[in-house]
Amino acid sequence: MSRPRLVLFGDSITQFGFGELAGSGYGWISRLSSTYSRRADVLSRGFSGYNTRHALDILPSVLTDCGAGTGGGRVLLFTLWFGANDAALPGTRQHVPAEEYAANIKKMVGLIRSAHNDASTPVPPIVLITPPPVFQPKWEVFCKTYGREKSDRTNEASRQYGLAMQNVGKELECETLDTWTLLGGDAPGYELYLTDGLHLSEEGNKAVYEGLMALVEDKFPNLAPMTEGEGRYGEVGVPLCEKLWTELC
Repeated sequence: MSRPRLVLFGDSITQFGFGELAGSGYGWISRLSSTYSRRADVLSRGFSGYNTRHALDILPSVLTDCGAGTGGGRVLLFTLWFGANDAALPGTRQHVPAEEYAANIKKMVGLIRSAHNDASTPVPPIVLITPPPVFQPKWEVFCKTYGREKSDRTNEASRQYGLAMQNVGKELECETLDTWTLLGGDAPGYELYLTDGLHLSEEGNKAVYEGLMALVEDKFPNLAPMTEGEGRYGEVGVPLCEKLWTELC
């Protein structure tokens, strides 16, 4: 029997969610994979540099690749984490206007839901994740290192795109994880959550993991790891797969 799956679709913050960037430590996806070990497969589908235009183009193939709606294995949860690139300043290559960004998120939610309409498994909850804050001084150093004249991101733009994402969540009845606020917003010291001013540090990865798990445990307790009955024979949560070793010998 196929294990259930969690599908994480996003940009570089998802692609690097295992913690391979310098200073990122143990990534948020690494932590999530550990939490669901022997319970569900965590499928990371992160694409560095992608905005929602790019994401919308490849989502059908991502859904096919992950087996969504095929009946081959239940998708427990789907996360959409885009916006850090859409929020690049107007005139830059990755920029997508906020109105189009919101429309693209709506289309992706629709595609994910429709992929499960005729399946034997239920439509999974979709968690929308807002862009994190941007620490412009660090990001400007990064940009200049790679030949750009100045930073192409602002913290205020990230906040605005996060608000657009939250509005979509309310409209489509999707839970939203507000990482702009979770990671300090514009409060003193928020840069500690970021490595290069945009991507997550070890503290940022830990905070995102804890924030996502808190949301799951609060809103979807049946999708959190089962803790009762030795993790397999409880009533609520995702159980351990296969028999316990104590049942075998």
